[in-house]
This record gives sequence, C-alpha cells and structure tokens, in this order.
Amino acid sequence: MAGLQTILNKCNAISIDRRKVAGIQFTRNEIPRVSLTPTKNPWRFTLKMPASLQYYQNRDLLEALDTMDVVSPEIVTFSDNACLSWIFRYQGQLSQNQLNGLTVKNGVDAFVGNQLKITGLPVVPASRVIFEPNDLIQIGNYPYPFTSTTQVLRGTGSEVIVTTNRPNILTASVAGLGITVGNSCEWNMFCPNMPTYSLIPGAYVRPNGTVVNNALIEFSSDFQLYEFVGTA
Repeated sequence: MAGLQTILNKCNAISIDRRKVAGIQFTRNEIPRVSLTPTKNPWRFTLKMPASLQYYQNRDLLEALDTMDVVSPEIVTFSDNACLSWIFRYQGQLSQNQLNGLTVKNGVDAFVGNQLKITGLPVVPASRVIFEPNDLIQIGNYPYPFTSTTQVLRGTGSEVIVTTNRPNILTASVAGLGITVGNSCEWNMFCPNMPTYSLIPGAYVRPNGTVVNNALIEFSSDFQLYEFVGTA
C-alpha cells in the first residue's frame, strides 16, 4: 500500500480544513470589511500518528514516504479503512444501483460556477433525498471531490441542481460523466511538510519466543496533506 494512504489508515486523529482564504479588516468605527481571494478551495487534512508503529512492520512505509518526499502526490480514499469510512458515508436515500445511474447533464451548462446539474434520476417519489448537506460528489475519474451544500430532493423534473462547496475547478468538460458519491470518493493529495522520523530502539518478542531487534517509529510532526489541484 502506498505511503499517504497508509498514513491515513493508521492515523489516530484527523483535522479537516477547506475554508476559503479571506481577509478581514475593521474600520475605525468597527465595521468589518471582508475580502475573498479566489482559489480552488483545496482540501487540507492534518493527520496525527500514534507512537506505536513498529519499525520492522513498516520499513516499506518509510521507504514510500522517503521516495515521495514533499513533491509527489498520491490518490487517497477513506473507503480503505472501516474505522474511517463512516466520516464521508453517503447520507441520501438512493440505492447503489440508483446512484450508478446518475450522470452529469450533457451540455455546456453541465457545471457552471458552483451549480452542478445531475440527470439520470430514478423513478422514485419527489420527496426522496438525493443528497444531504456535506455529501461528497466526485465527477468521473477526477479525484477532486465536491460537497453538496444543501439538501437535494428528487423533485419531478429530469434533472436536479446541486450547489457545490466550490466552483468547478476541472479544466476538462464533465458533461455526461458518471459520478461517485460518499466515502468512495478520492483525493489527490501531497504532503508539503513530509515529517522526518526517529527510531526508538526496543526488542520485539516473536510468538515463538525469539527476541529480535526492533524500534518504535516517532515522526517529527503531524502529516499535513494538501490537495494537489494544479492538474485539476
């Protein structure tokens, strides 16, 4: 398994940050002035690692991290670990087969600004929930998830409009593409602060009683994963 995915799977705490870049100034009479910097609103994860990783079991992990260094991105997902998959579990009311039929609308207005048009809707009651707030949506094979900011109902039309958390950052046309939702979505992440590691020596006793040299791995800091949106 690749380096950052293993770090995600083995972390014991995670912070999630996808806030906009904003500057706030206060006038002399204390009126706030807010200015937004246009960005792609990248996702940022901070992963805290336990102090119990065994060196002899994780030499391949260390090699993967050293090879990646601070420059190489990697695709990660929350679906690989049952202890994490609940974080972005799909909250809507469609079955997996019904979700598989959803596609982005064909046409130049398929995804403009933060308005994503979804078609291929199933024959279900108009009140059926397609997406709840914070449901993840990944378009095609592009590993750059968006979230629905509002509840989206089936309605009676041939399409629904999803207001996404950030504008369309994909440079290629997405018209007619299928979608992935929930914890099956993927992120293209890199680690700009890639922590170094220290080894704390200590013996390991195998089940047969044999004592072998070993060490615990101690990382110099938390892992700060940053969405690599340069190729979106």
